[in-house]
Amino acid sequence: MVATSPPNVDEDRMTTLLLDRRQFVSSALLATLAGCATPARLARSSSIPFVAASAAKVGADYRIEWDAPGVRQVAIHVGETPSPVMTGRPAARGAGSGSTSISGLAPDRRLYFTLVPDQGAPLVIADRALHLPSIANLRDIGGYRTTDGRWVKMGLLYRSDQLDRVKDADLAAMERLDLRTVVDLRTQSERAREPDRLPRGSQPLVLDVAADGDGSLGGDMRKAMHAIAAGEGAALLTAANRDFVSLGSARRSYAALLDRLRGAPLLYHCTAGKDRTGWASAVILTVLGVPRETVMADYLASNVFLERKNAATLEALAQSQSPIAPSNLMPVLTVRADYLNAAFDEVEKRYGSFDGYIRNGLGLSEDDVETLRALYLQ
Repeated sequence: MVATSPPNVDEDRMTTLLLDRRQFVSSALLATLAGCATPARLARSSSIPFVAASAAKVGADYRIEWDAPGVRQVAIHVGETPSPVMTGRPAARGAGSGSTSISGLAPDRRLYFTLVPDQGAPLVIADRALHLPSIANLRDIGGYRTTDGRWVKMGLLYRSDQLDRVKDADLAAMERLDLRTVVDLRTQSERAREPDRLPRGSQPLVLDVAADGDGSLGGDMRKAMHAIAAGEGAALLTAANRDFVSLGSARRSYAALLDRLRGAPLLYHCTAGKDRTGWASAVILTVLGVPRETVMADYLASNVFLERKNAATLEALAQSQSPIAPSNLMPVLTVRADYLNAAFDEVEKRYGSFDGYIRNGLGLSEDDVETLRALYLQ
């Protein structure tokens, strides 16, 4: 199915204005306009009815899947920004639950798909992957459903691995994300060894998570390699995840990251984009109300995104005649559920609950949490 071109800018602006204005109309007036609908019915009609939805680029096409129980029809509109597009001819239509492939779209642009149900509020989704070859683990952390039925907005928060090897074409694509801040979670030695290439318009922010550590994570490479060669890679990463909760530098860094979330779009990264960045993502998504199993799935997805990069690392290891066995290196190149669980266990041990960690470890108030949810949930 070939998509039509997105509606013109004037139509988009008018739709946005109408949506914004609708938020200020009183419930009583809405009930009158809706034929004296009850408040409960109005609440249901304004909520997002989708319980599952995804978009994935497959070759030159996009595969869209969704599930909205109780909905009869869904129209799918395409745009180049995260703002909802609900005017013009839809690129596809379907029943309340289904899937479709959309072809003929711009191959060099990041696209967003607005799923418009015949009842309830629309949902904007996109492929989480950015598909930039020189940044293996760059992805959007939006598009996840929360426990209360809301969805994390897309196009605002990105997680990534190292940015020192970004090719010019990929850097140009990053600039179209309109990033305001790029947060570097790495150590001073990592930053000196592999300095970031930043997209124009973005400002760097250094938040050294492991500054108060023993140097085994990203700093003292000799110490880290000795542990890996001894087959202690898994223990190293397990301890590192506990440090993400307990170290003073980690608490300060993650608190500052959460504070900076008020100014999106934003990208945060470390070297592999899986450990320090993995805990950052777990914290953000949990604060927003995403269930633990979804948080874990996002964490483990690094193994898929880093597969080719890790294969190249293992090949280089073999050619270097290093004494380190590939089997000893793999626990460090990948992530395991045990690693993330170690961080959550440390939260329980030190703070009693995740809410306690957010409040007493990172210094967020209930108002701060509600502000972030208002900014990032649809």
